[in-house]
Amino acid sequence: MGNQGTANESAIQPFGFLVALAPDWRVSRVSANIGEHLGVAAAGLIGQPVTSLFAQEAVHSLRNRLALLRSPDSVEHLFHVALSGSERFYDVALHMSGNSVVIEAEPSRNQRHDRDSTGTIRGMIAQLGSIDGLPDFFAAAARQMRALTGFDRVVIRRRGADAPVGEAARGGARPMSGESAPSWSNHGRTILTMIADTSAEPAAILAPPNARRDKLDLSHAMLLASPPAEVAALRDAGIGAAILLPLIVAGRLWGDIVCYHHAPCCPDFERRSALEWFALMLGMQVEIRELRARLEPAA
Repeated sequence: MGNQGTANESAIQPFGFLVALAPDWRVSRVSANIGEHLGVAAAGLIGQPVTSLFAQEAVHSLRNRLALLRSPDSVEHLFHVALSGSERFYDVALHMSGNSVVIEAEPSRNQRHDRDSTGTIRGMIAQLGSIDGLPDFFAAAARQMRALTGFDRVVIRRRGADAPVGEAARGGARPMSGESAPSWSNHGRTILTMIADTSAEPAAILAPPNARRDKLDLSHAMLLASPPAEVAALRDAGIGAAILLPLIVAGRLWGDIVCYHHAPCCPDFERRSALEWFALMLGMQVEIRELRARLEPAA
């Protein structure tokens, strides 16, 4: 199950599947649950060309999108893709890990993909820009994130601070300030980390026998399983699902946004992309306010 102190790089969450390709586009790793999604035996895929798994048209789309990657840390998204040529459609994340192409997919739940997520986020950020005072600003930001996720509680934390700087919870829920919140970390990841179901059994990633000499870095994998000890702590605290977003201010990790829900919950791929966009814009707002505070003359 992996090291309890780091992200579980040998397993993914089972609501999607993962395929890693060698430079010749042959399968080098695959999650054990791929049969549940595509109806193929995972064990026989290692070393096979990707065209034995995905339809030619899907492979063409993946190659075209791969060419758009801007940096080693960037991730490209494709929505509503018929990977195997059947009537089952998937939302796909695509990134590079060293020389390997990492493909992650989950069943597509929104066929039209015409939600104006960008416009929604811009409107929310504009509202935040009109709020004076950091306590009110962070409280409003937490409320907006809770509206976006639908989760029971959102906590905005600053690194080194004893208490959250902002919090919003469903009516009747006790504030988490001053309490011992379950320990959960993104382990240095700069992307959204989600646990869709704290009771779900992770799906192992199958690799060739020589994989120990060629370890695959999955720090940018959206499906990566969190450490078992951290998942257990959340589950024991009555949490069924959780989301963690790093809050980057002026290029540094300023803090994070943590969302908790009492029951399993998996916001779709497009909604999670909107959450990342909101966190990015929120970090820029914090940077502006910190810069303004430094430039303003002391009273």
